[in-house]
Amino acid sequence: MITNPAIDDYVSSLVPERSPLLKRLEQEAAEENIPIVQLPSAQVMRMLLLLHRPKAILEVGTAIGYSTIWLAEAAPEARIVTMDIDEDRLVRARENIKEAGCADRVEILSRDATLGLPESYQFDCLFIDAAKGQYRVFLDLYLPLLREGGLVISDNVLFRGLVATPEEAGKRQRPMVDKLLSYNSHLMERPDLETTFIPVGDGLAISMKKK
Repeated sequence: MITNPAIDDYVSSLVPERSPLLKRLEQEAAEENIPIVQLPSAQVMRMLLLLHRPKAILEVGTAIGYSTIWLAEAAPEARIVTMDIDEDRLVRARENIKEAGCADRVEILSRDATLGLPESYQFDCLFIDAAKGQYRVFLDLYLPLLREGGLVISDNVLFRGLVATPEEAGKRQRPMVDKLLSYNSHLMERPDLETTFIPVGDGLAISMKKK
């Protein structure tokens, strides 16, 4: 956690009641150590999408479909493309998304996200929540597919607060921390993006593609 745990717990307690499906997925993720977007971050994303009202969303990192369902509920008119390289988790994601009643709006791709997508794909929102060491690659690949005025939402960009105190990162964590530090700086330096950071959950970067 990057904030006081008590504050995060309090904010999480204020998130409106989720569906039984989402609550079940939260429990499964906790029991099986599957990384999913944290509740306070999911609620911020929901508010952003309610305000932005995207028609097409790209999600990089499906896991078991938890965040996909959040995106679908927050943007009921949007078509969603989501991709992941873990086929076992995608099998579960397909069932969960079907159970959520939004399978007709979600295209699920079993695909290495570093391979990109054809230019025929165009999006209003890009959600990056996959291998943190590849965030810069994902941004470079998919930002050209984002329409002007579109949103880029990057999760886990503060990585348990270690980006603020990289000297406290362990040997295995430090390379990831350094890549996130570089990614965060890159977001702020790009002339075609307006970016802000929100210290909620594990850290969200919210960027808008300038017109």
